[in-house]
Amino acid sequence: MNAKSPADDLLRRVARKVLVESLSLQKGESLTVESWNNGLPFARQVVLEARRIGAIPLTIFEDEDAYVEGARTTPKDVLGKMGKHEYKLLSGSDAYVFIPGPVIGMLSRRLTREEVADSTAYVDSWYRAAAKAKLRGVRMAFGYVGQDVSAILGKSVDSIVTHQLNAALVDFRSIRKKASELSAVFSEGVEVEVKTPGSALGFRLTGVKEVDDGVVDAKDVEEGNNVCYMPPGYVYAELDPKTVTGRFAFSPTATRFGVIKDGTIEFRDGKVSGWTSKASSAALSRLAGAAPEKARQASAITVGLNPLLKYGYGQNAHSAGVVGIRVLGVSFTTNRGSLDAGGKAQLVRGHF
Repeated sequence: MNAKSPADDLLRRVARKVLVESLSLQKGESLTVESWNNGLPFARQVVLEARRIGAIPLTIFEDEDAYVEGARTTPKDVLGKMGKHEYKLLSGSDAYVFIPGPVIGMLSRRLTREEVADSTAYVDSWYRAAAKAKLRGVRMAFGYVGQDVSAILGKSVDSIVTHQLNAALVDFRSIRKKASELSAVFSEGVEVEVKTPGSALGFRLTGVKEVDDGVVDAKDVEEGNNVCYMPPGYVYAELDPKTVTGRFAFSPTATRFGVIKDGTIEFRDGKVSGWTSKASSAALSRLAGAAPEKARQASAITVGLNPLLKYGYGQNAHSAGVVGIRVLGVSFTTNRGSLDAGGKAQLVRGHF
């Protein structure tokens, strides 16, 4: 028998943490593991750990090449539909671990945006069915990392994946504590100001919010927030677009047009009124030009909470102290922002 490698040990530790701490998997429960090609080594560890617990795992495999060809050849009236067997699989699962493939990520070039949108049209149906089934789920973000993401971020696939897996080993309790504090402040009508070097943006919150602390508990299941990201760590709050005024200067942000290295987005009467960038002007202009009218309003703010996740490893919005503003179909992020909410400083230059 071959000796286990450090990589195998990391996969095993993350698998165990996900099953025990995130999903509270119990003996006798049914677990579905869905994986693409790149996630099979991790899926194997999830299955092994589930069996050690005494749970009953089932693995589904999605082949990337077959998916790409199918997205181009499947009849349009069938493409992106869920079958009755998948609905029944969800209703029969207590827990679910999903390891996506890079081809369905925002930065993949193997499929066009239209092909990705058509072939993943099932997403809303899947989440509704999962919520109705009250299953507890985890989505492993490392699955989106392929050669396209590697080229855009300027790091190897292995280094990005390894970093995200290590960040999944974060102390969930510390994230939950900070998330609880921040969520309590982000209530309806609260005035928020985000300051970055050379900019200030003000708006009012609607009270609609979501917390991802790495644990899917009974409250999450009851509220329909029953699938969390791994690595975890953010508070999301919707804002009233009509109240957005000022400018937001952001740090390097990955988009489908590549990394926009710097820039500032201006808002007037709740809508994007202008943008500037020294190093990525063409990419930012292409992104703004391609955005539909609705996306030209800011819709939400996120605050990252994961202290093990560094900026620039594909999950910036989850990195501790990072502020993100959702606009133009992208979450523009900054790791140098200060945030005031409810009359108190919550974040100072990227630090709580």
